[in-house]
Parts: sequence; C-alpha cells; structure tokens
Amino acid sequence: MPAASLLARGEEVGHDGGEPDVAAVRVSGTAGDWFGATANALTKTDLAYEQIREAILAGRFEPGAVLDQELLAERLKLSTTPVREALRRLESERLVVRRAHRDTVVAPLAGDVLEESLTIHLALDPVAASLAATNASAEERRVLNQLLDADELRRNTAEQVRAHRRLHRAIYGACHNSILIEMLDSLWNVMDRYRYVKARIGTEAPAGPRDHAPLLEAVIAGRPREASRLMRLHTVEGVEAMRGGSG
Repeated sequence: MPAASLLARGEEVGHDGGEPDVAAVRVSGTAGDWFGATANALTKTDLAYEQIREAILAGRFEPGAVLDQELLAERLKLSTTPVREALRRLESERLVVRRAHRDTVVAPLAGDVLEESLTIHLALDPVAASLAATNASAEERRVLNQLLDADELRRNTAEQVRAHRRLHRAIYGACHNSILIEMLDSLWNVMDRYRYVKARIGTEAPAGPRDHAPLLEAVIAGRPREASRLMRLHTVEGVEAMRGGSG
C-alpha cells in the first residue's frame, strides 16, 4: 500500500490534539520491545522515527513508496523538523533512500543487500552469544530465563517478528559490547523487512522461546563456547530459511 494511502486514512500514526508532549507520547509496543527505550517518554524525533520505521518494517509503506515529509508531519501531528531528522536516521539504517534533489522513498528489497546482511549476521551472532554467556549480569540472566518460559502463542505476524527480535536483543544486550550491539541492531533492521514478508506469505514462522531453549540455557549457565556453537547452529538455520525463496 503506498504511503499516501495509509496516511490519508489516518491509521497507525494519528493522535488527538496538537504536537504531543514528550512525556505523553506512546508508541504502540515497538520501542520498549525492541530497543529497551522508554516507550512513553519519546522525543518528537523518536516518535516519528519509531512510527515510520514500524510502518516500513511491517510493509505498510511498500518498497519505493514516496515518503512526503509534510504529509507525514500532518498525520503525526508534528512539525516537519522531527520528521526530517527521523528520515535521516532511517537513511543511515538503509530503510529509506534520499534521491538527489528529489523525494525520500522506502528502500527496495534487494537480494544482494539481504545476502550481505546474512553473511555478517552469521559471523557476529555467535560472538554476541559467547560474550553474553560471559558478561551477563544476574538481572540479565533472570530476564533471559523469563523469556525461556514465555508463552509462544502469538496472534499475528508483527507480534511474532517482534518477539523473535526481543529475544535476540536480550542476548545482544547482555554481551555488553556497544559497537557489536549497534551493528546487530542495524542488521536486524534490514532483515526484519524480509521476515515480515516471509511470515505474511507463510514461508517462515519466526522462532519462539522453545526453539531457542538450548541456546538460552547455555547463556544463562555461563557456558560461552556452547552458547557460541548453539547460536551459530541457530543462525545457520535462520539464514537458510531466509535464503530459501528470497530470489
């Protein structure tokens, strides 16, 4: 669905009243689930970023759709400044493309970009798991244990994909390597678009907590070599699933 069609209906991003107070802003289940941010205390730029990003990842803004800053600002009840800053941030994550002296558009789904992302993902995920098993705090291990016991029943595709990312993000966060976390977050921004597409057409269901059970148990127990080995096996399976049917 083109961006203009969604915005014209006023769905997903609309709010009542004027520009939102920073303390009053709440994004529907994305910031806290995926990044550990405080979802009800976002800046105006963060709000624009989260809403536009979620629409792109979920496929509500299709590849190639023009993202009109003024129209986005109108629907978000914001000025164009935070929308412009949000689009710059999304461009750095390769989710949008700014064409010279023209519009900003949603980045295409390109097979070569996916393949490059998968290759790096396969190399970095085992490192993050090993570091998490070594560096996780007692509280982080408790959170991972809660995820292990989480209910796997998900009512829709978006919830499945978010839950999958939330689980991996908990492992990444426990590695306590900020550069590695940033790199993996950027990779997931690229790959989640493909996960949404594949899950919607029924060719891939994101793994749930039970699928990660041996991996989570190794991280919680502080066994870095085992955690690395299991993460590599899990990642190889995920990479093959993503490659299957991606062309």
